[in-house]
Amino acid sequence: MLRDVLTNRRLWVALLGFAFCLIFVARSGLSFNRHDDFSVHRARVLYVDNSRLSPDPAVENLYLGRQVLEIEILSGDFVGQRFRMENTLSRFFNIMARENMEMLFQLSTQDGQVVHITTFGHSRGNFMYVFLGLFALVLIVVGRKKGFYAVLSLIFTLSLVVFFMIPLILDGRNPVLLAIVVAALTAVFTFLLVGDTIMKSFAAIGGTITGVAIAGIVGIVAGRFAHISGLHLEHAQEVMHQGGMDIVIRLPLLLFAGIIIASLGAVMDVGMSISSSVFELKKLNEGLGFKELYKSGMNIGRDIIGTMTNTLILAFAGTSLTVLIIIALYELPYLRLINMDLLAVEVIQGVSASIGLVLTVPVTAFFAAFLAAGNFKMSKAA
Repeated sequence: MLRDVLTNRRLWVALLGFAFCLIFVARSGLSFNRHDDFSVHRARVLYVDNSRLSPDPAVENLYLGRQVLEIEILSGDFVGQRFRMENTLSRFFNIMARENMEMLFQLSTQDGQVVHITTFGHSRGNFMYVFLGLFALVLIVVGRKKGFYAVLSLIFTLSLVVFFMIPLILDGRNPVLLAIVVAALTAVFTFLLVGDTIMKSFAAIGGTITGVAIAGIVGIVAGRFAHISGLHLEHAQEVMHQGGMDIVIRLPLLLFAGIIIASLGAVMDVGMSISSSVFELKKLNEGLGFKELYKSGMNIGRDIIGTMTNTLILAFAGTSLTVLIIIALYELPYLRLINMDLLAVEVIQGVSASIGLVLTVPVTAFFAAFLAAGNFKMSKAA
């Protein structure tokens, strides 16, 4: 029993991943507890007067005007205190309050006293925890052990991005290299945790790392030919403003790092699908050699390419739907449209990621066929 535990590969991979997460969190230096004179607190809405609201004539179910609120503070230094305030509703800042609703309010203080209160937004913390918990529960109930491993993999990946990649980007490091490192570590952790055999996992890891690296390289080359500076990324100007002179962020490379991270999930899916298929074929027919296994892997990969490429392109288009609508509303002449910075960014993101995904197929098929055809032990992991 003890020997089985000590030789369980997944257990050691999970423990090692957990140790890495703790190290990343401890060394990140990130703080989410900023204190200033404009602190945000949770509060419950006790009373609402809507007498000065009127329906928006142009937007359905939208109200404009002012609400009079009575609120009770639920967090911070003013817990239990009640305040009366006005909540202004406009088309571009429309956070409507209702009685017994928990909301966030920004308190401006002076000499330890609240001098002004403004509405900050809805309180979504509890909902977020419940929603993420529901997602994890669905994964575990449907996927069982593999679902549990998927939850661990997701936690590991998010820890890498938030507590490893972002702090180093703020330290002036190369975002593209960091994204490739994150992709590599994620692939190694996930495939060793989920994969049934070591060789199958190694083939998927090799294909995934190669695929995301190609996506990043293609994005960089395309960005240079298209003269993309990175300043047209969403919130780019705010990043520069908040960073100031003390933090050097290599903003132009953030676009290409984003391509790598955004394509990672789809590339991992393709890598494991092809690797798993090749090894299953070898298990069913031990007489298959490298050439036959590679050809089968390529045939399987070609079937995957069509749908997965659509998945990536549509994912980028979906996140940029408002940009596409704005372009349509302006009714721009073709010459201006085809040369727009925003359109070039969207095209480079989608096409670069798709090229990386497509080229993952032959690379993974090669690795899987080579490893499956060799004299490697493919016994099922504990």
